[in-house]
Amino acid sequence: MRMAFDPEPAHNWRLRCHLQTPTGRIGDPNGLSQLDGTYHVFHQYTPYWPARTIGWGHWTTPDFRSWEFHGEDIAPELAQEANGAYSGSAIVDGGDLWCYYTGNVKHPGDHDYVHDGREANEILLVAPGGADFSGKRKVLLANADYPAWCSCHVRDPKVWRQDGRLWMLLGARTLEDRGCVLLYGSDDGVAWQAEGSLTVRGPRFGYMWECPNIARVDGHEFLLLCPQGVPKRPFAMQCLHNAGCFPIEGRLIDLMRAGGDPMQAAGPQEALDAGSFRELDFGFDFYAQQAFEDEHGRTIMFGWVGQPDPEKQYDVPTREWIHTLTWPRELSVNEAGRLCQLPVEECDALRLEEVPLTAEGARGTSGHVGGTTCDEFDLTGAVGAAFAGCAADIELLGIQGAGRLLLDADLEFLVTPDMLELAFTSPAGRYRTVRRLPATQLSSGRVESLRVVVDTSLVEAYVNGGEFSLTTRWFPDDVSELRVSSNIPVSSARGWTLAPYELSGV
Repeated sequence: MRMAFDPEPAHNWRLRCHLQTPTGRIGDPNGLSQLDGTYHVFHQYTPYWPARTIGWGHWTTPDFRSWEFHGEDIAPELAQEANGAYSGSAIVDGGDLWCYYTGNVKHPGDHDYVHDGREANEILLVAPGGADFSGKRKVLLANADYPAWCSCHVRDPKVWRQDGRLWMLLGARTLEDRGCVLLYGSDDGVAWQAEGSLTVRGPRFGYMWECPNIARVDGHEFLLLCPQGVPKRPFAMQCLHNAGCFPIEGRLIDLMRAGGDPMQAAGPQEALDAGSFRELDFGFDFYAQQAFEDEHGRTIMFGWVGQPDPEKQYDVPTREWIHTLTWPRELSVNEAGRLCQLPVEECDALRLEEVPLTAEGARGTSGHVGGTTCDEFDLTGAVGAAFAGCAADIELLGIQGAGRLLLDADLEFLVTPDMLELAFTSPAGRYRTVRRLPATQLSSGRVESLRVVVDTSLVEAYVNGGEFSLTTRWFPDDVSELRVSSNIPVSSARGWTLAPYELSGV
């Protein structure tokens, strides 16, 4: 197995069909919405990274294939956002886009910025036509408007319509370092009142709940969030911070309001079971998911691909740009009541010619791949193919037993009766090593299908119709071609090369 890598490659792992800025850093997806047929995708953006000034980068698309970049349409301007225009959401009102976000302020001095020294200001900017962001910004909520039991960590407003009103979720951290969410209600989108709160029963489940979202799908509601500070487990919560959801019995707003006025309470309402939390992704790099409902009634979700882990020293070696977002994923609910995610159907239009997976196209047709007996893969009976440009969409359907899917000699998906394992076998992982999805997490108890999307330096894998995903960055030495081999027994194995996005404004 080759283990050497070039520390100064000629390429820079630029993506073909995922969003990337000309320079700078992409962060959380923000403001996801659709206005008059046009999708608006914002994200945290640091154009002069590694400088830390944070605003919102802005993309538009009619079809998730052709994209226009508008630059940093929301940059800090007010004193109440001096240290960054942080994450938030957007709603459509008439022909305007109402953008809600957290203005972050860190006062100079000897502060811990958790219990003192930080302002968390919820700000509204109305953009006529979703194009003019020059209007006056309004500060809607400040520290004094949050319950007295909250720390200075309150952020990430998610706003949506329900029952003829507007509702806002905020992620929060209590003075006792307990993660929770807050609920505010409004009749006009400007004046907001605290109406509810929510956390788990019993011991805390993380010290901070970031990026709260609601997903309403097929008559079910799910609370999406990112709990920070949940201890790692052998086969769960494997990242520094994790992303997932709580299934809600009934309606989220009813559950959160059942605890009474949070401004008068001693703490957040304890009504969730921590054991019901389900991770959405078992890879290395998925975080900060945000969902929205489009004009067709679909619930679509994006995630941020770029979560660090200082403990493991995950490295992203790209130079003038860093991080990206997932493909847009449509959410559904399967027969087991699980929230599922698969690329929206528009992504199928990125498929070019189908590439047959044949025995002749597989690596290791003689049986083994590897340099020594301790790192050999037995690929007897494998099929495979080469995909130009290191970009492919591969589907394995009707999985009937154990086997491996190998990407170059760098990354393998190992299917066994007990689990699905994603493992790096070369420095292409840049200190990423192994992730495991136990079969017991799957409603069927076994791996039945696997779809793997590879785009130069990003891999998105979808298991059993999207019941789980595994998202990871990888950095192979050669990005001119991708070699795929699989000896997983299946009823159908198909592959396609992928067309690049059509980009303008970059």
